[in-house]
Amino acid sequence: MWRRRLFWKLFATYALVILFCLVAVGGYLVRSERREARHQLEGDLAQRARLLDERMAPLLDSRYAAAADSIVKTIGVQVGTRITLIAPDGRVLADSDVDPAHMENHRYRPEVQAALTSGSGSAVRFSTSAFADFLYVAIPSHARPGWVVRVAMPLGMFRARQRRATSILIAGGAWALGLAVVLGFVSTRRLTRPLERMASNLERLEGGELGIRFDASSNDEIGQLARALNRTQERLEMTIAGLTSQRNQRDAILSSMVEGLIAVDGQDRILLVNAACRAVLGIGSAEEQGRSLLEVVRLPQLVSFIESVRSASQPLGAELVMRDPRPRYLELHGAPLRLEEGGVVGAVVVFNDVTRLRKLEEARKEFVANVSHELKTPITSIKGFLETLLEGGALEDRESARRFLGIISRQSDRLAAIIEDLLYLSRLEHEEKQIALHRVDLGAVAERCINNFEHAARHRGVDLRLEVETPHRWVMGDGSLLARAVDNLIDNALKYSNQGGKVEIALRSASDHVLLEVSDQGPGIPEEHLPRISERFYRVDTARSREMGGTGLGLAIVKHVARVHSGSLDVDSRLGEGSRFTLRLPCAPNGVG
Repeated sequence: MWRRRLFWKLFATYALVILFCLVAVGGYLVRSERREARHQLEGDLAQRARLLDERMAPLLDSRYAAAADSIVKTIGVQVGTRITLIAPDGRVLADSDVDPAHMENHRYRPEVQAALTSGSGSAVRFSTSAFADFLYVAIPSHARPGWVVRVAMPLGMFRARQRRATSILIAGGAWALGLAVVLGFVSTRRLTRPLERMASNLERLEGGELGIRFDASSNDEIGQLARALNRTQERLEMTIAGLTSQRNQRDAILSSMVEGLIAVDGQDRILLVNAACRAVLGIGSAEEQGRSLLEVVRLPQLVSFIESVRSASQPLGAELVMRDPRPRYLELHGAPLRLEEGGVVGAVVVFNDVTRLRKLEEARKEFVANVSHELKTPITSIKGFLETLLEGGALEDRESARRFLGIISRQSDRLAAIIEDLLYLSRLEHEEKQIALHRVDLGAVAERCINNFEHAARHRGVDLRLEVETPHRWVMGDGSLLARAVDNLIDNALKYSNQGGKVEIALRSASDHVLLEVSDQGPGIPEEHLPRISERFYRVDTARSREMGGTGLGLAIVKHVARVHSGSLDVDSRLGEGSRFTLRLPCAPNGVG
């Protein structure tokens, strides 16, 4: 739309300027032509009057009025000019067009007065005797002083000549105007076309498209403007590229941060959030920049901490507990966000999710408490029975002494087993990366372990059997560690099996894993205990476990061995129906034995 308006404005401007110039120049030329033509005509008439003066000088006398009038009429017809001879008293002696007797006194005609006073005179007026406009030129007679010779020419011919000249001028002006219009149209199009291309490119730039360049091939003002715009565009692209690189570097740094980061302005509107913060605070992927902090996070404690940070003169620290639904612990570190001038415009907060550390700390405390308790129980029992033997006189009673020493021996064995399992777990944790893995036949390992427990199974009246349901028995592992894990699983199943029960060890395959399943028909495990069954010293039935001599570390060892071999330990159990422990291990390459 603007292009059309610009085109018509330029076109109208050009047309008006050209029309004005044509009118001004044409008017000047018409007036100049008119003055030149009249001056030339007056000179021609004056020359004729002088010739007539020389020729008619003998007849300039009242006595020869008739002869003079006859000659004047003849000459006037020949030369196409009106000739008038005027006596000194103003009477008309002869006239080529009108009878002198009917003519008024001409002494005071303007041209006559001018001729008598200045030597020549001219005038243009309507002749009442000839009923036409005439150009009159009068000169005084040199032969007969006081007499005036006047010649005149009708202005019809002069004006026809002027009209022809004016028509030619108007026609030429019209052609010139048409040519000017065409040239104006072409020139305005040449002007507006590059401007249209510039406008189109600017619209593309406004839309965010880079790499646009303007045509700078011309050397006129538009070319200079295009070159200036190209230089500006190049600098703009360099600036945008630099800002984009800085933004990408900033985003890469923020996205690689393990710590969460959030920055807000003075009105608690979000300025920046990184991926770790979104994950911890549960912020979605929607655009959050510029939105209120409470609208996005809905944590009044965080808003209160940020307000404290903005008003503080130094960084602050705090701890925030989230419940979603389990407790999550966040360690906050905040600092005021200041401009170079020193004014506080917001706050930036960095926080760590320390929930795992808290859980590890709780587990450590619980482990220490459990170890203390598990070690204290046999030590207390050993110390108590020893004191009874030493101070109570039980040594004299051989039967009581034997019973007490048996208890001390069992408690010592239990204490040694706990310490041995603890040392074994500690060694696994410290030597995990140093364990060398080889191709191991898991079926052969299971057979050796079953052989180790056959006597105990017969003693308890439990049917112990192995079922191999897959040819894929080979895994990458450490044979002694795998044997220890299988031993613990079989021992655990036998301890919780009733007389006449059955313990099955099955070897199966699933995808690229080998599964070793140990099933029993014991009392089963309540569902709420299943997630913690492999924790150290965790017992479902503390009294029964201790009565059976368990250390509370068997399943923890099995789970750790599975993790060392990139495997897992799964538990499936129902009350009154027994339990099934599944050791899942990756197959060895070309794992068919």
